Amino acid sequence: MTRDEAERLLALSREAGSLGPDDRVNLTEAVRFFAANGDDESAAELAENVWRLWLVAGDVSGGRELLRIALDAGEGTLTHARALALYADGLLAFRAGAQAESEERNEAALEEARTIGDREVETLALVGLSRVALRDGDYPRVRSRAAEALELARVLGDDARVMPLHLLAAGTRLGGDRDRAIELYTESLELNQRLGDTRMVGVELHNIGHVELHRGNLETAEQFFAECQDIRSPDDPYDNAMTHLNKAALAFHHGDKEGASDELELTRTTLAEAGIVLDPDDAFEVHWLQERIR
Repeated sequence: MTRDEAERLLALSREAGSLGPDDRVNLTEAVRFFAANGDDESAAELAENVWRLWLVAGDVSGGRELLRIALDAGEGTLTHARALALYADGLLAFRAGAQAESEERNEAALEEARTIGDREVETLALVGLSRVALRDGDYPRVRSRAAEALELARVLGDDARVMPLHLLAAGTRLGGDRDRAIELYTESLELNQRLGDTRMVGVELHNIGHVELHRGNLETAEQFFAECQDIRSPDDPYDNAMTHLNKAALAFHHGDKEGASDELELTRTTLAEAGIVLDPDDAFEVHWLQERIR
């Protein structure tokens, strides 16, 4: 890797859609080049700009390695890019089921963000800590962290409201208030539709469908799941696993326990092959179905 090539990739990383999964090897080498040559800020910026390529590809360990290289090189510095990289590694650690590491990274991102007065990263770090609390089953803490992030996000714009609102809805749902959860998920769905965020639209269609099933509205749930499946990415292993989960839920509610069991097994194997741990709200649905199928 030469400096010219590394700097070319850094420039491309600043342009949405300029890089794809096939560039991951070269991107890792570029981050390694910057880190080895004392350019810690470029290493952190490049890693922060592109880590989602690993998330979409289902390569959580590869994404964490990319971020580790950048974070190890810039240890002790306080910058926007480094704080974002800490948050990113916290999210990937969460996906890998590494709760303690996820909490540690998000706490570090929060501390650095507050030190440098970076409200954007402060909001994201609070979202990350809300995720950790969700998997711990601490729903009051989920809601308090998410509400704090949502309040900060109001001055940052609609984009910054997306994840705090989503986590607030999830904490409300798993806390048992399904009617309020539907209100929050619907607000989140409408927000993401305005923003044109297809991925998050699919996420909230999925979530509303499951809450509607628990409220006894089978036909409504089927409609939401159908809309969701139409916009999901066939290249995203988590999306594929959730499609199987939705089919399992519908099969069970139609009285087909064998079909539900088969789809749950496909959910499990799809995630296992990608090294991804279920998000807590989806884990709740899997466990709920498993208990009733047995």
